[in-house]
Amino acid sequence: YKTLLAEKRSSVSALRNRYESGLAQIFDAEDQVGVMKEELIALGPVLERTQVETDEILVIVAEETVEANKVREVVAKDEATASEEAARVKAIKEECEGDLAEAMPLLNAAIAALDTLTKNDITEVKGMKAPPPAVKLVMKAVCICKGVKPVRMKDPDTGKMGNDYWEASKKMLMNDKFLDSLRSYDKDNIKPKIIKEIRPIIKKPEFAPEKIKKASMAAYGLCCWVRAMEAYDRV
Repeated sequence: YKTLLAEKRSSVSALRNRYESGLAQIFDAEDQVGVMKEELIALGPVLERTQVETDEILVIVAEETVEANKVREVVAKDEATASEEAARVKAIKEECEGDLAEAMPLLNAAIAALDTLTKNDITEVKGMKAPPPAVKLVMKAVCICKGVKPVRMKDPDTGKMGNDYWEASKKMLMNDKFLDSLRSYDKDNIKPKIIKEIRPIIKKPEFAPEKIKKASMAAYGLCCWVRAMEAYDRV
């Protein structure tokens, strides 16, 4: 009996110790919870303010996103326009280079033809009493290029007054610097009016260099020069 009583007392003591320990832990937990409640209450205004600031930032971000999308659209359109413009400029550049590749040989050939002419050749043309129509046509084109106005004269066939480029060209050929003036001709600034007047002449079959060459070597060189000026202007 004493042994059983001792065991019971020991068991009860152990249970009491466990109860007291658990109760102490509960009280401690309550204290910690109380502290946490106080901290949360203290943080309440801060959390509310932070939430407001966060909402404001989200609004700003949303607005800036809209603006950024608008800018992105504008930039995309500008890039597309720039690409189109670049393609157009490239096409023009290639076209000009093609025209220049066509015109430069003509220009070089015209300068070479002029270099073969001498003052005697010019004197020969100037001294023609009855120049072939091909020669007169070439000299008319040269006069137009150089801005030399025709002479008003009576046409021996019709008896009517008209423009005579042959008489004007003879006066032009008297200038000792005539050939030099062709070599230094401002081909980069030819007036549209001049080009408009000489193109119909150049298109005439009788203005073909081969036909002019048969009439006069001097006129042939001048013919090549006129054609080169017109071709260069097209570039």
